[in-house]
Amino acid sequence: MSCAKVLPTRQLISINEILNLAMAILPWFDTKEVDQFARALAQDLIGRLPPANAGKKITPERLQNTRDAIISRTAAFMRTHKVNWYKKAHLGNTFKWELQDAGYDQGFVDAITYDVVLALSPAKKN
Repeated sequence: MSCAKVLPTRQLISINEILNLAMAILPWFDTKEVDQFARALAQDLIGRLPPANAGKKITPERLQNTRDAIISRTAAFMRTHKVNWYKKAHLGNTFKWELQDAGYDQGFVDAITYDVVLALSPAKKN
């Protein structure tokens, strides 16, 4: 009797298994839907608070209502879509660039983008 263990032979992965794996992974990186939402969200903000008015005196109520509407819309999107961390980062980045391209002040863009990204994250449970 031999003391050596019999090692299992290495199994080859079929082309179909590789394709199935690739097809399962690729949607994880598909950002078309979140890009579309980010652009629509930015356009909503631009419509509610045009960049030309952003530097002028705005009532705190209007600013708060606009922020609340954007955050509410983001939360609703998150409830109806499965969004991984890559797509969340992409959404935040697309939203931010849309606002910068529209001519908003960098401080305002950073603040509202931060709020949107927070809305993308689930609330911590204690």
